[in-house]
Amino acid sequence: MEMHQVRYFLAVAEHLNFTRAAERLHVAQPSLTRAIQKLEDELGGPLFRRERVHTHLTELGRLMRPHLQAALEAAETAKRQAQSFRKRETGQLTIGACSSIAAETGAPLLAGVSAEIAGLTLQVEIGPADRVEDWLIAGDVDAALLAPLDGVPVVRHERFDLRRIAEDLFCVAFAPGHRFEALTEVVLENLDGEPLIVRLGCRHEEAIAAAMDARGINRVARHSSGDERWLASLVRQGLGCILWPESIARARSLPFRPLADLPLRHRVALTTVAGRRHSPALAALVRQADVAGRPRPPDAARVA
Repeated sequence: MEMHQVRYFLAVAEHLNFTRAAERLHVAQPSLTRAIQKLEDELGGPLFRRERVHTHLTELGRLMRPHLQAALEAAETAKRQAQSFRKRETGQLTIGACSSIAAETGAPLLAGVSAEIAGLTLQVEIGPADRVEDWLIAGDVDAALLAPLDGVPVVRHERFDLRRIAEDLFCVAFAPGHRFEALTEVVLENLDGEPLIVRLGCRHEEAIAAAMDARGINRVARHSSGDERWLASLVRQGLGCILWPESIARARSLPFRPLADLPLRHRVALTTVAGRRHSPALAALVRQADVAGRPRPPDAARVA
């Protein structure tokens, strides 16, 4: 079944006249008639009763008309969407994000793409880092926001192409009124025996635990969650401190102090799979990431 056969059938069904339908479609009547006959052969019966004065739909024709109308409309919709896609007027992106990354870090990047492609549809899937990487390799997501560790290359998948979009230092965040408010900075020894809240799915937690263990510091991992909102609420209620990137502590309006003797950096990278063809929407996202990762020039006051 070809779409021109469907169009010809629907035109005849509307006019109930082969001559008028051919004129409307700007085709020769014999061509229209042959196309209808081929369609009837495929569907297994006549679609019209051709009478000298009146042409009307057969029972099969009446049965097929709504289905063929829907098929034509679906085909035309698909064609329009494909044209919009090629013109970068619409698109769809599915982004995987490691649960340890603050939404405030990735959201501006996605907003930039949405401003560039007005009809863009976004879906964000959250999970532990290992799972997000697997989604990316399997093609379940178009790109991923990951937090690679300091000095540790991504080796699980050699095809990963990383673009850094954000970076800041870890700090110690705590509830208002905590004793750490009297300090200008925190060292690991200050955390000896201090109840800690652990970020599930964060690979930096292993580095923190290893550093405390190497110095004989008693690490009390009391509570845990993989959700930023829950983590912030637990900290705010005084259930423990958390080692968090400074940007997240600020975003959650929690008091914090620099972690002086563990200069652990939190890097966020937009990650794609090298060698895969980028859709217009993904190409726009990569461009936004390149802009976000550029070194910022000093402000006017600093230059002056």
